[in-house]
Order: sequence, then structure tokens, then C-alpha cells
Amino acid sequence: MDEDRVRALEDELRDLAAAEADLERDAEVAERTRIERSVLTLADRLRGARSPVEVATRGGGRHAGAVVEVGDGWVVLAHVPAGARTATAEHLVVLACAVAVRGLGRPLVRDEGRLPERPLGSLLRTWCRDRSHVSVLLTEGEVVAGLASAAYADHLEISTGGGATVAVPYGAISAVSR
Repeated sequence: MDEDRVRALEDELRDLAAAEADLERDAEVAERTRIERSVLTLADRLRGARSPVEVATRGGGRHAGAVVEVGDGWVVLAHVPAGARTATAEHLVVLACAVAVRGLGRPLVRDEGRLPERPLGSLLRTWCRDRSHVSVLLTEGEVVAGLASAAYADHLEISTGGGATVAVPYGAISAVSR
């Protein structure tokens, strides 16, 4: 009987040691996950979005769509209405003006090998070249609409009709829709 008790105690000690090792491994995995998440930015999370997202911005904007491109401080969302096959609008959202994002899903590991992100002015120059009609939501809630005519180093020029233009500093832009 004593041998049976000794074996039972040895088995119990082995089980306790295995359970303690499992707990230590789980704690290490949780800590590594926290460390990996601590370096992910909102742009990284948006880059990993696999379904449409909705971004609320300063100025009262709400912009929804599939992530098309993420740049240096901005994201472009393609809005496809229910039942449609193609996008009817694109929304450039300045991430510094985002106040909430829905639909991000699980975070992905940061991709350090990607190409450098293009700046906001680069994307806006493309929209100017395409002679896009835009609606610009300013951080204070005002909307300026017209033809994107020129993108400068720090501001976008919009032709509002009749020869009038408005220069909008990039820092005042929450979102640009076309």
C-alpha cells in the first residue's frame, strides 16, 4: 500500500508541475501578445482590415467602406452601396481626425518590410490630376465642395465655381470624399 501511495503522490506532483508549466507558458504568451500590440498603430490595424470599416471623425463625419489604401496618416475607404458591385464614392480620412473606428477585426503583426507610405499631398495630387469633384469635411464641421484643382505642400486648392477658389490647409481636413 505504501508503494501505491508513493506512486499516487509522485503522479500528483507531476500533474502539478505540468499545470504550473502550462500557467507559466500561458502568462508568457499573454505578455508577448501585449508587447506586440503595444507597437501597432491605427494605420497598421486598418492595413489588416479584411471587411468594411466605419470611421467617425472630428467635424461630425462618418465614412464607411473597404480599405483601399493606407498612407502616412490617412486611409482611403471605397464605399460600395448594398446591392452594387462597384464603389460609388471614395473617402480619404485623416487619421489624426478619427475619433472612433468600427469593424477593425483582429490585429495583425506589423509588416516592417513594406514600402514607405506616401504622404497626403501625393494622393490629393492624383485626385487633382483626375479632376475629381470633392467634398471636404473640415475639422470644425464646415464642408467645402468643388473641383480639386491643385495640391500644394501644405494645402489643397478647391475651385468652387465662377472662378472662385478656396485653399484648405491639410491640418484643417477631417475627410475628403469624391
